[in-house]
Order: sequence, then structure tokens, then C-alpha cells
Amino acid sequence: MMAVFTAIPLYLLSVWVTGRVHSMAVSRSILALPDARSAHQVPTPVGGGLAIVAAYALAVAALWLGQWLPAREALVMATALPVAWMGWCDDRVPMDFRRRLIIQLVAVAGVLGWLQWSMSVVPPLAVGPVQIPSLVLTWLLLPLALLWLTNLYNFMDGIDGIAGTQACFVACVAGLWLLHQGDIGLAMSCLSLFAASAGFLVWNWAPARIFMGDVGSAFLGFTLGIVALLSHVHETMSLWSWALLMGVFVVDATFTLGRRLLNGERWYNAHSSHAYQHAARRFGHGRVTLAVMTINVIWLAPLALLAGLYDESAIYFTATGLFPLVLLAIRLGAGRAQEAAPTLS
Repeated sequence: MMAVFTAIPLYLLSVWVTGRVHSMAVSRSILALPDARSAHQVPTPVGGGLAIVAAYALAVAALWLGQWLPAREALVMATALPVAWMGWCDDRVPMDFRRRLIIQLVAVAGVLGWLQWSMSVVPPLAVGPVQIPSLVLTWLLLPLALLWLTNLYNFMDGIDGIAGTQACFVACVAGLWLLHQGDIGLAMSCLSLFAASAGFLVWNWAPARIFMGDVGSAFLGFTLGIVALLSHVHETMSLWSWALLMGVFVVDATFTLGRRLLNGERWYNAHSSHAYQHAARRFGHGRVTLAVMTINVIWLAPLALLAGLYDESAIYFTATGLFPLVLLAIRLGAGRAQEAAPTLS
């Protein structure tokens, strides 16, 4: 019940702030202009993700003041703020990818520093009968995962509603699971992120009146990575469950990047060759976003639940869930130029 009373004001706040950002973006000409790679045809205000950042930051502060969330965990969540600031700067004046990467690395270093300062131990990760040691997980896989989540979420924010609905789905399912596990502070933070994203989505559903921008997408990717890390440290939610919940985004972005690298393309150059972008050109934004949510709810959420219940088999549930998504990405032409992408018939 407390979660409901918290979520409703945050939702309304996010709706209101998004509206104010929309007005500001129009008056200051902070607009996404259509080009050959765009999925929109008219100049559209950008930066609506500021509402998600503001509402979520307020929620985390309230959870800390109410002693629902330890101060040290609220602090590590704050490492996502420089990432959001970087995104806001990039939304106004495009920033060189090297500068963006440096800021992201500083944020990741902040998370690693927090682990050492708080003396939090990252438990090993079970991969079937094998375990990835804590040292490898902490100093190699964790930094790579945080960097990739930050960037892949940005890559996947390319059609109306998709990034906002994905955030709502992941945050809601994770929040309910963590609530069931008794991890109240982390659950409340997830449900707060759900409410903040849902408020933004009011303005972003197709046809979008404002775009999330890098300020929102980069922040969401990094924040979800932090919450996943904390749930793993608490041992209240499996990282494999998180991988399944994020499966559509992870598979599409990773497969597309891999194919583009094999083709000798620069990974950081703008393009429109993701599977969801090819699908949107054929079926429309709203239908593709609804299709992604259907896959999430009917296919990935139940497997994420099973991965959480049966830790020793979690890798197998994950492989089962992601493999069809790989086949779908191939079928939709992920990583291929627009004219080369096949159509479904």
C-alpha cells in the first residue's frame, strides 16, 4: 500500500515536469530535427527524460530520509546523476563520444569506489555448475555491463514509447519481485522508477510530443544496472532475471553492434539498423512497442521468475528466453542497412 501512495504523486510529478520541459524545449529550440536516419518527420522537443531523473532523484532522497534506503545505497544511486548531466548536455549540443565515454567511466569508477568504501562484497555468479568469481565479476564484468547498459539503452531509444515502456516493465516486475523478497528499500526505488517513467510516457506514446533524449536513456540504463548490482549484493534478485527482463534491448543492441563491427562500421556512428527500427518502418511505432511489451510480459517475465526461483538452472532459462530473440533480430535484419533489411511476410 505504501508503494501505491508513493507511486501516484511521483507519476503526477513526472507528467507535470515533462510538460514543463516540453515548453522549455520549444521556447529554446531544443529539438530533434528529422534526417535520413530519423524515425520522425517533424522537429520534436527533446530532453523529456529530465522528468524521470528529477522524480526518481526526489524519490531516492525521500526513501533515504524515511530510512527505507541506507545512505550508502542512496549515494551509489547518485552516481547516475553525472551520466544524466552528460546526456542533457548532449541533447542540447552534440558531444563527442570520447567525452561521453570519459564521463561514463568516471561514474563506473564511482560505483567501484563505493563497493570498496562500503565493503560490499559482490557474490559469485552461477553459470550452471560453474561460478564466476567475485573478483572477475567486480573488476571486469561489472564495469563492462554498466557501460554497455548505459549505451545500449541510448541506442534502443529510437521510436515513440519504446524506452519508456521498457523502463516501466523492468522496474515494475523487479520492484514486485524485490517486494516479495522483503528488500523493501530497493523495491520502493524500482517502483518509483516505474512511476517516473510512466509519467513521462504520457507525453511520449506514439505519436510522441517529446522525446526522452540522452538525459533519460543513459540515466535509465545506468540506474537499472546499479539496482541490479544492489539486488545481487543483497542476494534478493538474480542477475539472470535482470538479463531476461532486459532481453529485448540486450539482444537487439548487442546483435546489431556485433554485425556492424564485423562490417567494419564505427559503433558510435548514428544509424537506424536495429531490428526494432526496421520493424517500426514496416508496422509503425505503436505496434512495435506493443509487440515488445507482449514479448516481455508473456515470454520473458515468466522465465525471469523461474530464473529467480531456481538459481542453479538460471543460465538455462536465460538461454531459452534469449535465443528466440536472436532469431527474431536476424529475421528483422538487425545490423543491416535500411535498404538491405528484409520484411516479414
